[in-house]
Amino acid sequence: MSISFRLKYALGLIPSADALDAKWEKLIKMRDDLGSMENSAELKHFADLKNLISSSSFQQKKREIESVQFSGSEEENLILEHKTLIRSGAIKNYKKLSGSDKLLRLQNILSGSVLKKYVELQKEVESAVFLKRKSDLKKKEFLKTPDYLILKEYTQLRKSSDISFWRKFTRSESYLSYLKTAESKELKHLGELTNMITAPEFTDRVSYMKDKKRFEKSEEYKHILSFNELDKGKFMVEYRKLKRAKELDFFEKWEVSFEENFTDKKLDTERWQPENYLGYKMAGFSFSQKDEMQCYNGLKNIELNNNTLSLWTKREKLHGSAWNSTVGLVPKQYEYSSAILNCANSFRIKEGVLEAKVKFRIDATITSAISLTGERPFRQIDLFRSTKNGVSLGIVEKQDSKSSKYARINGLNDQHYHIFRLEMFHNKLVWKVNGTEVYRTNAHIQEPKFINLLTSLHGVVNEHLLPHRFEIDWIRCFVPKS
Repeated sequence: MSISFRLKYALGLIPSADALDAKWEKLIKMRDDLGSMENSAELKHFADLKNLISSSSFQQKKREIESVQFSGSEEENLILEHKTLIRSGAIKNYKKLSGSDKLLRLQNILSGSVLKKYVELQKEVESAVFLKRKSDLKKKEFLKTPDYLILKEYTQLRKSSDISFWRKFTRSESYLSYLKTAESKELKHLGELTNMITAPEFTDRVSYMKDKKRFEKSEEYKHILSFNELDKGKFMVEYRKLKRAKELDFFEKWEVSFEENFTDKKLDTERWQPENYLGYKMAGFSFSQKDEMQCYNGLKNIELNNNTLSLWTKREKLHGSAWNSTVGLVPKQYEYSSAILNCANSFRIKEGVLEAKVKFRIDATITSAISLTGERPFRQIDLFRSTKNGVSLGIVEKQDSKSSKYARINGLNDQHYHIFRLEMFHNKLVWKVNGTEVYRTNAHIQEPKFINLLTSLHGVVNEHLLPHRFEIDWIRCFVPKS
């Protein structure tokens, strides 16, 4: 471990595991919030509105609405034509006489008996027979005839106000024009125009064309208002903020390939095998190494509580086996029990990142470790391993022989959780503690490796430190996105 790390750690300048946890939880929340937003009805509605108002059909409709003009339109031409007809002398005269007292009087005369009598008398006195009878008689003789009485009555009717009005009015230019106009195409067309331009649809259309704010009253404008309201609203402001967040670039480049938070009440034995993988593969049961003081006790020394996995090392008598490279498996009576886990059947990693949040008591005879191994026990990569001298990490080439690619860290406070991280890329391995690099080396990783968790005992055991608990809060692995 570099002097700079030890000094920074001692001075409290290295972030705590809890602080890094909080940062990760915040990042996960940001990612989840962004994912929720991207799948939300609000964002879909926003996108639909954006697509709508930016579409060529919408923009064309907007231009059509804004370009509408009353001046020069068909509607204006119809109204002008109507006004021209209304202003013509014949139509004005027709309108003036229609419903006037004179026309009403004429209609009463035409329907009355006086005009009928007058017409009959006029026909009589103007007939050739009547005129001959009158001319054949002298005046004095004529005055004594019935014809005189007829002529007298005719003359009196002719001088009456109604007949005088009738005779004069029906010969007037105004009345003759009225009659001519009443049967004209112009009057008929005027009626058609009047019906057309007074129809609600027409007047509404004209009002719409004259309205300078007609677009602001359109459905299209309502869509724009809705879009602008959403665009400036809290949802989209927060969405854009998350979308621009540089922290979330992490999930663009990486994916979580393995994550264990130990939230269940029981260990997931589909994921974790409570055995020594190679021992179980070879012999069907776990065994210890010849220099170890503990017997692995399966699930009995494993506990899940408060989202934390605990591997317990206890004092208790157990019968087991030890591996001796010379003679093989040897039965052995043990005074201590412990636990080991592996995920060989569920997950392996060759390139990527492995990190774990752990807490353990550093003791000379009790080892807590997380390592990576493959189908062969070595080479072994230790994420960390507690030793009598503190905490070590690096590459173990073979049993009982640590290579030069191994480092030791002193001074870690074992009352606190720490996050150990191993980055493996392109034959380069980098170890970090609480986000700060502590060691790096080069090594070729030939095969994907699985995770091992364990506690073991070596040498004379400090009885007062038992039972010993190795706590794992979580484990995560990341791999680059292809």
